[in-house]
Amino acid sequence: MQKKNIHFIGFLANVDDSLLKLDLGQPFTIEKKSQGDASSFLCHIRQHYGTKSEDGILAVEDRVNGIVHNQSFYYYCITASNIESFEATPQGGVVIRPDALERSFYPLRDKVRLLRLFKEGNIMMRFSLFYYLEGSEPKVVWSIREGPLSDGTIFKLKPYKVAEAQDFIKNAKIPFDRDFLNLAFDSFELSYETHTTPLGFLSLMIAMETLLNLGENEIRYSVSRNAGVLLGEKREQSEEIFKEIKELYGKRSKMVHTGKADKMTRENLLRLRGFVREAIKEIHRIGEDKAKLLDLLNQCGFGERPWRERS
Repeated sequence: MQKKNIHFIGFLANVDDSLLKLDLGQPFTIEKKSQGDASSFLCHIRQHYGTKSEDGILAVEDRVNGIVHNQSFYYYCITASNIESFEATPQGGVVIRPDALERSFYPLRDKVRLLRLFKEGNIMMRFSLFYYLEGSEPKVVWSIREGPLSDGTIFKLKPYKVAEAQDFIKNAKIPFDRDFLNLAFDSFELSYETHTTPLGFLSLMIAMETLLNLGENEIRYSVSRNAGVLLGEKREQSEEIFKEIKELYGKRSKMVHTGKADKMTRENLLRLRGFVREAIKEIHRIGEDKAKLLDLLNQCGFGERPWRERS
């Protein structure tokens, strides 16, 4: 029986033109589609999920010098052609093997997740559709919705960061090879998904404790000192990080013990998320298990990073 070629389109949220310079590897391409080019797929999104409200989140206004140009909207998409071929049915449909599509989708999604670990910005494939063409009309055979989309921070790459981001998604692999790193990464990602700043902040502090604390005593001091040693390139920077983590942990303790979160700010969350992000990357670079890692950090003073000298 005749086979049908399956294609892919994934609608990205919270990105801009800088992402177009990235190469996600074959068969995937990052494109910027006009409203007209995307309309047939948007129709399927509404059909599958019953909402038009996502258009305002996924769409990006065409602006020239800050002014909307011709009321045009664009969509950033990841596309691929001829990913798989499946047998057509007598009724004109297709019999698919979901595992075959999962093999192409999950490695791609992991690259997007790694970009969020590379730098700040809640980049995600909000909607993904696998489809075949009947004439020029796309017929969806499998769809995925990622979310919730609680954080609208835009992911932007400066030109000099593109090559670095490219190397990062090529060489880093998730899940990591150490359980404590995976748990910390899960908590890091959860900070983007919670609907309130305090809950996002708490998930990030859990990540810090997972990475940098071994016992139950003096948690505030041990997490703060280990973060200072791990992330500070010079003694002065280590001391600043140590002080700031102590202050952030104090906010965490006050919030948990009093139940009051009125002093928790978005800036607090972003600062802590930045520390967690860099800690995960640095610990991944060191390559030790948690006990050996903490022993290494305990032996080092502020501004000392002997693992960097080895690499």
